[in-house]
Amino acid sequence: MKHRMAFTLLLLLGIVDQVGDEYIIAEITTDTNAVVTIELPIDFLPCDVLEGDMFYFEYIDGVTEIRCGNPE
Repeated sequence: MKHRMAFTLLLLLGIVDQVGDEYIIAEITTDTNAVVTIELPIDFLPCDVLEGDMFYFEYIDGVTEIRCGNPE
């Protein structure tokens, strides 16, 4: 019996513009290369960030994760 795994991968790239006490402001590049500015609670990020640091949102099989650094 063969099993097929279907998954959806969505990747959004972010660059930190400003770091506040509780929030960051970042520019997100979408999968269509549109750039949007967002305000995100700093506690959502799994690492400490500084201005200019990169992070990304990875959406696989219905689960969204925020990861620090460049996607590999």
